[in-house]
Amino acid sequence: MAETSWWNRGGPQPPAQPTQAPAAQDLPPRVVRSRSELEKLRDDALASQALPPGDARMIWVSPDGVASALEAIIHTTRWLLGEREQAPISRELYAYPDLPVPLIRTHAEDAIFGYKWTDTSEWYAGGVKRTVQWATSADEERPIFE
Repeated sequence: MAETSWWNRGGPQPPAQPTQAPAAQDLPPRVVRSRSELEKLRDDALASQALPPGDARMIWVSPDGVASALEAIIHTTRWLLGEREQAPISRELYAYPDLPVPLIRTHAEDAIFGYKWTDTSEWYAGGVKRTVQWATSADEERPIFE
């Protein structure tokens, strides 16, 4: 006699539902770069952390600011991808994907010019600003050259 499995007891079962891949999350408003472009920049910044500062492909940053700039690029791309909850610089929390991307650029500029966020390094703020500029414009140069 065939054994009845526990999931077959109690009568007919509904047909199996087809499994669907999760829908790709939308990116925040004003971000024009693709998810794959953002992921590539994040991955390049992570890989660049192992390089000597002079070998980083970022002509806009001095060697003593490379570590801070790379950290900013990683934090900002992860935030834009929904992988990080805290906004760069302010560390505020926002519901993804409704992120105030232009506000974060303003925070970066405030830190660079010393108006606010004085505990944030100029290089970190510069990395945030350049990442946001690049992510929101098809015409901006990538913060890390390919």
